[in-house]
Amino acid sequence: MKSYEDLKAELIEIAGVVEKYPDDVKKQVFDLLVSKFLGGAVDSTADTVEVEAQAPKSVPKKKATTKINKKKVGTESYKIDRNLDLRAGTDSPSFVNFYDEKSPTSTAEFNAIAVYYLIKLKGHKEATLDQAYTCYSEVKRKPAEHFKQSFRDTQNKQGYIEFTEGGTIVIPHRGVVFVEHDLPKPLKVKK
Repeated sequence: MKSYEDLKAELIEIAGVVEKYPDDVKKQVFDLLVSKFLGGAVDSTADTVEVEAQAPKSVPKKKATTKINKKKVGTESYKIDRNLDLRAGTDSPSFVNFYDEKSPTSTAEFNAIAVYYLIKLKGHKEATLDQAYTCYSEVKRKPAEHFKQSFRDTQNKQGYIEFTEGGTIVIPHRGVVFVEHDLPKPLKVKK
């Protein structure tokens, strides 16, 4: 049986050999060499034959490069809340009319009016990201690529909304004042 020190030394040798192969077969070459070193039988499947066929005769040494696998971690997914009523009520405008009236120009402004509408005009205690996503869909506005982060930015940079501990969204006094008094922004008159 091979010792730990033997295995360590051999792995260094194997790593040097594996570097000479194309990236798409390096894992197979590594597995094959380690298996052979440990006394395992070499499998004669098509993968092994392919690896042997692609073995380079002489490959010039490359500079060491590090590849980073960019995997999407925890991609966001939001859905339309089919139970959310954004139509005009007896004492509230439709979301489309409210959006047109307030004319938000930035994502932060839109996030603020969406949460304001849901809480102040539709009477919800708090809003969810799915409900806000539904507001975007209602006016056919493209949501930010990093949707939740756009709400975090609205909270941290402007203070127009706040996340609760449960992950829902509420509108603080600052957001209410902004939506009621600062939107729509007055048109700039050119002189």
